Amino acid sequence: MSEPVFPNGFDSWQKTHFEVVEALCYIRSLHEDEIPKTFSEMMDRTATEQMYRLAKELTDKYETTRKNQVNNKTFFVNIEDFVSEEVKQLPKDYIK
Repeated sequence: MSEPVFPNGFDSWQKTHFEVVEALCYIRSLHEDEIPKTFSEMMDRTATEQMYRLAKELTDKYETTRKNQVNNKTFFVNIEDFVSEEVKQLPKDYIK
């Protein structure tokens, strides 16, 4: 596992990670035909290594690329939008 990097400090990373996990859980709860295919193939109703890895990767990506983005949306909506777009773009070979 890679060494942790917290570009905006641990508290910021932890807050983002919590919201990323919440968004992933929401997507997981959607009706089957509304869930992006790669994500639905990866998920299970229990936690898996792939889900842990995805949550960490999305948190790291958000913290390094989107955290300071200015717009009229709330922090929570920004993360929900970000996670939704990222999940739609998961490569077919993401599941390892």
